[in-house]
Amino acid sequence: MSEDSEKEVRITYETLYEILRREKSMDELQKLDESFFRDVLKYLQEKSAMVQEAAGKFDMFSVEERENTQIQLNNVRRILKELYSRREKKIIEMALNKAKTNSSIIDTSNLLAKEHEMYNSLIKTLDLYRKEVLLNLLEMKNPEKSAVSVQEPESVPAEPPVKPAEPESSPEPTHPVPEPALPEKTAPSSSEPIQEPASDKVKVKFLQKVEQFVGKELELYGPFEPETTAELPKDIADILLNKGSASIAE
Repeated sequence: MSEDSEKEVRITYETLYEILRREKSMDELQKLDESFFRDVLKYLQEKSAMVQEAAGKFDMFSVEERENTQIQLNNVRRILKELYSRREKKIIEMALNKAKTNSSIIDTSNLLAKEHEMYNSLIKTLDLYRKEVLLNLLEMKNPEKSAVSVQEPESVPAEPPVKPAEPESSPEPTHPVPEPALPEKTAPSSSEPIQEPASDKVKVKFLQKVEQFVGKELELYGPFEPETTAELPKDIADILLNKGSASIAE
């Protein structure tokens, strides 16, 4: 039963946030579970089903749940786009190093199956043009008259994973579950969204319990208990005020 539970809870918003944080903070391609794409797809399908199910209900709880789930879905899509972009850039760099040096010590162990296809395809294309352009120039031949033809890559056998000779640190768990609130990890930087200025915030007093939710820039808020106060961006405060979940604090 415990194994089934672990398999069911593979992807959450928090685990995706942590995966992106690690990919951004480390130069090396980070390890992902081989079922990562399938798990993400299942997560997106489940969240979309929740939005559709709540769409037919009009009570206050269902409307709030649908809005929070839709916001989370949008934020997850943004996380996935940035995660893919960062891994793609690292894979291109790996392929360039391989094409230039033909080194056998490049660590490919953290490539997923589809990423390995991309890696091999890039190497094949780079090798082809290096021979047809650079080598022809060095041999005083006209590269423009060479028959360069890039076809769909054939089924290239995946290179056996090469483990680093001396890993810098012990591997992290496949899917660490961070603490829900990550205050120290949300400080703005050159690549992080800029927080809204204080003048655009509204101090509100909560009239009922509000569970943790995410803002439009992936920031985390809450949870909030009744009678507590907090300064929130004006657009978020307006939503809470309109729902009767909070009032303007004196």
